[in-house]
Amino acid sequence: MRARRHALSAMLICVAAVTACATASELPTLEAATRRLDADADALIRASELRLTSLRRADDDTCVPGQLRHFVQAESELADAADGLLARLRTLGYDKVVDDLDLRDDEQGVAVLRHPTTRLEFELTVLSGERAGVRVVGKTTCYAAG
Repeated sequence: MRARRHALSAMLICVAAVTACATASELPTLEAATRRLDADADALIRASELRLTSLRRADDDTCVPGQLRHFVQAESELADAADGLLARLRTLGYDKVVDDLDLRDDEQGVAVLRHPTTRLEFELTVLSGERAGVRVVGKTTCYAAG
């Protein structure tokens, strides 16, 4: 009897864990992800101290054939805007997932942040040299074309 009770408890815990993981891993629709990405990009644009310009929004098909994703791109001429962008994205719920040292070269430093539930990503590239500044690219994950 005691073994059954423990087995039942263990089974219920496993079912709860699987349900929680399945719920957390469900992606929003492309439309919902696009709205969220655009809203987060707008929040970055409104931060006047970052001076982001040349906002570009588009869908692209650089995924596998039959899939597409939405992206936004903006730039700042201030190379030190990267710290403010990182802080702002963290307040929006994004976590840093790529270490800059893995991607750094002589001309640029890179940080990648991902939102844990929506899987939206922002890539910040700090450019040095002749064309110093920061390039911000946000993108959804790839979705089946509708």
